[in-house]
Amino acid sequence: MSDVTSAQFWNERYASADSVWSITPNAFVVEYLSDLPAGKMIDLAGGEGRNALWFAGRGWQAEDADISSVAIDKFVARADSEGLADHCVGTVIDDSPRATFALAPADLGVIAYLQIPHESLAQSIRDLVAALRPGATFFGVWHARENLDDGFGGPQRADVLPSIDELLAIAGECGLSVLECGLRDRFVEVDGETKRAIDVILHATI
Repeated sequence: MSDVTSAQFWNERYASADSVWSITPNAFVVEYLSDLPAGKMIDLAGGEGRNALWFAGRGWQAEDADISSVAIDKFVARADSEGLADHCVGTVIDDSPRATFALAPADLGVIAYLQIPHESLAQSIRDLVAALRPGATFFGVWHARENLDDGFGGPQRADVLPSIDELLAIAGECGLSVLECGLRDRFVEVDGETKRAIDVILHATI
């Protein structure tokens, strides 16, 4: 079983292709957060930085924080090539007990598809919430556990697929005011066929 919390695992994954993920922002990030005024944002486990770069292009100061130094190097290079270097910060998260962020306290925290075991996910959310200012927005999206039986894609491991109840419990522990927590369908094209993926989102404020 792959260690999805290993820096070596992710460095090898990100070194395997020019772009492991889409270079465009997640559709739910765009849907829920487009109307926010520009400020400082942190994208935790942002990989190659597709969401952070989208925010930077809209005038935000954007930090991509990821366990993979290879992913962060890609993010920094793309920010430079797109003329966004002055708006972007790349942070490699080490093995410290608690992650620290360059742009804290931030106005927005984003986690997109950080599929790790429950306790590790809870700690990551706590770390991100601690880096947000009072009144800030938190937004997370994950492959949902319902994907195992009813959807397409995502890890085929229940232990890294959060449920609504688990996310609500973490939000309560962090003192978040939940605006929405629920399942959303996302449709993807695979070999000419449309597949239904099931995501779970958590939208909240501090």
